[in-house]
Amino acid sequence: MAGPVPKCPLRPGDPCSLCQLYVTGPQDCGLVYLVMGDDALRDELAKSKKAAQKKASAPSEMSPLNAPDEDELGTDPRLEGLD
Repeated sequence: MAGPVPKCPLRPGDPCSLCQLYVTGPQDCGLVYLVMGDDALRDELAKSKKAAQKKASAPSEMSPLNAPDEDELGTDPRLEGLD
C-alpha cells in the first residue's frame, strides 16, 4: 500500500521526482528551500503559477479542428481532394 505522493511546489501538478540527491521530498529539497527563501524568486514562482492557471483555464483557440487551412508549412497534403 503506497502512501501519499508529495507534490513539487516548483512544478505545479507534478509529483516530487526526488531530483536532488539524498532528498526524501519537498520538505528537504535544497532547490525548494532556495526558491522559497528568496523573495524575488518566490514572487516569480507565484507569477508563473498564476499565468499557468490562466492559460489552463482559458479555452484553447488553436486546436486541430479549427486550425486555419494555411500555415507556414502550407496545406496538409492528407487533406487534398477531400472536398
